[in-house]
Amino acid sequence: MIIIFLRAIILFAVLLFVFRLMGKRQIGEMEPFELVITLVISELACIPMSDRSIPITFGIVAILTMFVIHQFILLLSHSDKLQGIINGKPVMVINSGNIDIQALRSLNMHVNDLLQAMRAAEYFSLEEVIFGIMETNGQLTVVANKNMEDRQQTLPVPLILEGKWNEENIKGNGFDKAELQRLLAAEHVKLKNVILLAIDENDRMTLQRRNAPIFFKNVEVTRQ
Repeated sequence: MIIIFLRAIILFAVLLFVFRLMGKRQIGEMEPFELVITLVISELACIPMSDRSIPITFGIVAILTMFVIHQFILLLSHSDKLQGIINGKPVMVINSGNIDIQALRSLNMHVNDLLQAMRAAEYFSLEEVIFGIMETNGQLTVVANKNMEDRQQTLPVPLILEGKWNEENIKGNGFDKAELQRLLAAEHVKLKNVILLAIDENDRMTLQRRNAPIFFKNVEVTRQ
């Protein structure tokens, strides 16, 4: 027990030293390669910490090796071309207020994922946003619509996402699907062509169809 206790203290000290050298970024701010190295280092520390048959020097050498790899990749990242290969590139997912569905798919994201990222950035409606850029660390950078004097006070409820009904939101908020279908018919749009249909508590509708710009409209809808 004493040996395991001492091994744990030594490995903890080594990990603390290495992570201090790597920087103070939070998990959500890490580039992909940094997150991978962090996960590998944590696994490398756990094995010799609990298994006395493995010399502790093996774990220390492996951890320091990962640190060297981290520093080497940082040096390579000074080249713009290599940085794009290693970290990827920022992708514009909202362009002139419109959702770029192809850009989302290139990131393996859905419209709902984008709406969550917007809410995390404290933007609740696409009407507030002109441009949105998904950074390489997974955070969304937003250029706000300066014409919006007052920020959105109510949360738009997504009712159709990428051509499919959001049954949970429709039932949970008391919407009538038949009435929503009439709204689509009034706009001459089919369900399969809808990227996003959302309505907030003030009956402000957000609608974007495929190959068409987004628009916002006040509508009359009843809730059960």
